[in-house]
Amino acid sequence: FLLSVSLQVIIMACREFEMGRKKCERYFPSRDEEPLSFGPFRISCESEQQRTDYFIRTLTVQNNNETRRISQFHYINWPDHDVPSSFDSILDMIGLMREYQENDDVPICVHCR
Repeated sequence: FLLSVSLQVIIMACREFEMGRKKCERYFPSRDEEPLSFGPFRISCESEQQRTDYFIRTLTVQNNNETRRISQFHYINWPDHDVPSSFDSILDMIGLMREYQENDDVPICVHCR
């Protein structure tokens, strides 16, 4: 899916672990970690910027001879089974995300698990 639709942006709206429970599988390495492999896919992290409530990562996804860069916006302060008390950082993240998206015709992947 990631490579077939020319995906450019992923929004991850959860942490890997919340309240001691695993909420999401880790599909990306941090900047200082080795690339991860899943079947034919190899995922590495080129850059990682920490903001107040989220990270922006540039991930490189390789599948055989094809390589694609994908920007991941990882929001880390969404409360489990609740809503954030402030939306300022979410609006900031959405504004930046739009700068990373080439055009509105390309889908954005949003996930919380």
